[in-house]
Amino acid sequence: MPSPNPHIILIDGKSGAGKTRLASVIADFLDATLVHLDDGYHGWGGLADGRDAMIETVVTPLALGQPGRFRAWDWKRDVAGDVIDVHPADVMVIEGCGVSTPRSRELASTVMWVECDETLRFERLASRDHGDFNDFYEAWDAQVDDHIAHNNPINTATVVVRT
Repeated sequence: MPSPNPHIILIDGKSGAGKTRLASVIADFLDATLVHLDDGYHGWGGLADGRDAMIETVVTPLALGQPGRFRAWDWKRDVAGDVIDVHPADVMVIEGCGVSTPRSRELASTVMWVECDETLRFERLASRDHGDFNDFYEAWDAQVDDHIAHNNPINTATVVVRT
């Protein structure tokens, strides 16, 4: 039975830094429930809106030991998709660009920032996405840079991981 106050681990960083891989390893090791913000962003221009919605409808209820819920994004059709229920567990790992904000940090037990060399990051993106999303990276990175400037996720992280 999940704890009424689960341990919430937030994992933030730029695209290609290694957040998803780290989150998967941690979730597997701790038998935690894993939530990917990629599933809830509102398209390529929707980092802030999707992140804020996920904090409101997933992170906030989970911090209270209650189920969360969000509308997934259908990336292929570029429209809102199915509603996803997220059940609370003793440990929750929530990863994605922009997840560390003042509000989400209030709800979290551990906040991680993942970073890596920019050349390696772009190599990872090219390998992962096979160039399919090259036209979107500059605009996405601008949203992440805005998040960094306004929410200070690097200096406020409990742990900084270099991959």
